[in-house]
Amino acid sequence: MRNIMQAIEEAKANVPKEKAMEYQEGKTLGYAKSKLYGLIEMNGGKRFVITSKDGTKGYINKHSVDKMLSNISKYKNEETNITPAQHYAAVADIEDLFKNATKFLTHSDKKGSGNVEAIHRYAAPLYSDNIAYITVKEITEEGNKIHSIELIEIGKLEGKLNEAKLDFDPNPATNDPED
Repeated sequence: MRNIMQAIEEAKANVPKEKAMEYQEGKTLGYAKSKLYGLIEMNGGKRFVITSKDGTKGYINKHSVDKMLSNISKYKNEETNITPAQHYAAVADIEDLFKNATKFLTHSDKKGSGNVEAIHRYAAPLYSDNIAYITVKEITEEGNKIHSIELIEIGKLEGKLNEAKLDFDPNPATNDPED
């Protein structure tokens, strides 16, 4: 087993400087909506499927795009000194981020939604010590819906892992965090 922090550090070295600058400078809400709705429309108007490096197929649809761009997500990121523009830049780039993200946790749905089989957590480096924390819901008969993205500092990811009392397993079958 490798430690998730080592995997993130290794992946950080592969973030192109242009991408890191884009994440730091940010994008507008209009840019993010246009880019993501465009991907969905080019693929039949219902959903756009993205395959992660571990082979997981996740999808976005208009509802998930709206969720990722919502004020709730934006305000969570403001708690970490991330600007809305930086959040919009990461959401707009969900295709590349998810393709290069590392899965580090799978657990059951703590809210007890009947149609959610599991929750998968991914991390993708952005710039400096900031990462994209991506949540994917495995939904019965619908597949893996990319549900949310938060920009957080690496130290906060360490805190989430410590809370779950987990080491990183690059192929987690099920890693239910201890309650």
